[in-house]
Amino acid sequence: MLSARVLIAVVILAAAAQSAADSGPWTGVGLPEWTEPELAMPIAVRTVGRSEFSSAHLIRLAGAEEPHFHDRHDLAITVLRGRSVLHFSTHDVELGAGDTAFIPRGHYHWAENVGDEASVVFAVFAPSFDGQDRRPADGAAR
Repeated sequence: MLSARVLIAVVILAAAAQSAADSGPWTGVGLPEWTEPELAMPIAVRTVGRSEFSSAHLIRLAGAEEPHFHDRHDLAITVLRGRSVLHFSTHDVELGAGDTAFIPRGHYHWAENVGDEASVVFAVFAPSFDGQDRRPADGAAR
């Protein structure tokens, strides 16, 4: 279950992202300058905060993830920049700057950038993500 602090952070970031979406591309405080190696990667992840209850990350998505599951983690995302599609087993959702999504643990999903430039999302995992809880879908039917 997401802690109150995580939910507050997601709501604040969602409001900031929506404001940015209303006025054009996000150029606000908090987005990093990505390094050359990160810019060359289809997916780059930066951890920006961590507690025993949750972890927060900035994710730059220039390509697509492989379909997967997180068996022990819930995931909340807010799109800060760009456009992407979040694929689930039964449907797809197109997201743009200011949009949020919640992915409960155990749900098949994968993200795909569909814009001309890389998408950037703020992601919060609960509990804190250790990088190990990612089970490939292994051809799971959609």
